[in-house]
Amino acid sequence: MPAPPADADTKDTGVRRRMPRSRVTVVGALAASLLVFLAALVIYPIIKAVISVVDGSAAAPGQSALSGLSSDLGSVLLNTLVVVGGGSLIAVIVGTGLAWINERTDGGFGGLGQFMPIAPLLLPGITGVLGWVVLLDPRIGLLNSMTRSVLGTVGISVPGDEGPINIFSMTGLVLLTALHLVPFVYLIVAPTLKNLDPSIEEAARINGAGPLRTALRVTLPAIAPSIGAAWTLAIINGIGLFSVPVVIGTTARIDVVSVRVWRLLTNYPTSTASAMVLAGGMLLVVLAFRFAQSYFFPAGRQATIGGRGARAGRIRLGPWRILTKLVVIVYILSAVVLPVAGLLIVSFQRFWTATAPWKNLTLSHYEDVLLYNPVTYQALIHSVALAALVGTIAMAVCAFLMLYAHQHRGGAGRRTGGKKIHHRFSSRKGLIDLVTSLPATIPPSLIGVSFILAFSRPPLNLYGTFAILLLAFLVMQLPYAASAAGTATSVVGNDLAEAARIFGASDRRTMTKILLPLALPGLAAGWVLVFIHVLGEVTAASLLSSTSNPVVGSVLLDLYTQGDFSTMATFAIVVWAISSVLVFASLLVSNRRFAESKG
Repeated sequence: MPAPPADADTKDTGVRRRMPRSRVTVVGALAASLLVFLAALVIYPIIKAVISVVDGSAAAPGQSALSGLSSDLGSVLLNTLVVVGGGSLIAVIVGTGLAWINERTDGGFGGLGQFMPIAPLLLPGITGVLGWVVLLDPRIGLLNSMTRSVLGTVGISVPGDEGPINIFSMTGLVLLTALHLVPFVYLIVAPTLKNLDPSIEEAARINGAGPLRTALRVTLPAIAPSIGAAWTLAIINGIGLFSVPVVIGTTARIDVVSVRVWRLLTNYPTSTASAMVLAGGMLLVVLAFRFAQSYFFPAGRQATIGGRGARAGRIRLGPWRILTKLVVIVYILSAVVLPVAGLLIVSFQRFWTATAPWKNLTLSHYEDVLLYNPVTYQALIHSVALAALVGTIAMAVCAFLMLYAHQHRGGAGRRTGGKKIHHRFSSRKGLIDLVTSLPATIPPSLIGVSFILAFSRPPLNLYGTFAILLLAFLVMQLPYAASAAGTATSVVGNDLAEAARIFGASDRRTMTKILLPLALPGLAAGWVLVFIHVLGEVTAASLLSSTSNPVVGSVLLDLYTQGDFSTMATFAIVVWAISSVLVFASLLVSNRRFAESKG
């Protein structure tokens, strides 16, 4: 057998010298430091809060951690079960139906139809809830007033001049919870339906099955794991939901766990230890559902796409297209258009009345909110600054970590031994995903409680400061930022990073000159999403803000509880307008970049 060429070992050695396996780079050290910091920021407050409850320092003198839990805790748990269970089930039905319409049939609205189901995510959560309050308040709700007028013209009178619809009821609470959860279901089910092999549906149609029977007997069973995962995610989000039950449930006298935690911390005397016990119970339930999701609905078990794209096998609905389009329209009206319209009408009224005085509308509330009311304009300034800062930090950190993991995949593994390098990349990427997704398992109320216990005592004394809001919002937005950054970096090919390394470019130069510019449009969209979430966040805002540092979420809640509805509606419209401008600017930039790439 001939000996290998003399220069073979030299070439191999040269490659190994240029790409050492164990060399620690500045970029790698920075990535490790950021991961440690993020993990500590998430875990330390939880551990500190648990220790405070165990050693009794979180409880008032003479009280235990359980003394603040009232005798009606059983009814609170039952209410939570009904609201979360009913709302999540309705959300699964509606979200899956919208995904089927948009991805498997010709009954949607094309690209616009795919955006419409997730449009509520771009509306600050409490804004939509307050919008439905001004529409369906039983006495002076605008829609209720119009309905009574229409019924009166045909001789039907509504007793007591109230209703006929009462938003402050268990039914209203469940339906608004479902409306809030639909986008989360859609985001999981729609991609699965998009990647579903169309041949299985074509076979059913060839054998005479209609569109509905094909969907129920073929399509839905094929994506059952994704539907189960979506339902689990809806339940997890429903458990931590605060904006809907605090507005609707408070007036309806229906308490759920997330609101009860808030009451324990805001009512006098406070029961911080009891709040921590309830919030910790929420965490255990969430973790149980996370485990159930990973065990019963693991990724990759649903049917996938075959040789042709899913669009090639779209079901033609014929005359039923009118019905499916109507379903999509009703949803977007309910989720965005109607609540915003209701708030807009009330914001122009001097006082909220059942009928809009079209001849006597005023802009005085906008002048007051933006110029003269110190609470509203300070809250707006603080929240905009906070949202911009959190969005920038979160996206910068997550983009750096995702790009760092991305540029160490693929090509290097092929040159230096394959499986070991791939395993190192997988471990690195898996660790980043673990740390950044960890806050998604923690209910927002628990984050608020733990930050109070961890950072509101000497030597830090951060309660009510801008700093504690910044840290808490950063933790809460990590999963969103990481998801957006991961999506943005995944579209960048591995060959570019590999080529840069071949020509001797450092990790820093490869990241800043090649990968980052290509991922920038997706990162900008992620920044907008984080900004909107922070701007309208209510749970942590209501727990951690103070009169010296008001923010939008807490001020909107205060205006509602104080009965200042016209100012509340005006302030909500201003917040919605800021969010809408950012969304449209992001879409405009993305479309321009796409057109330039096509040109």
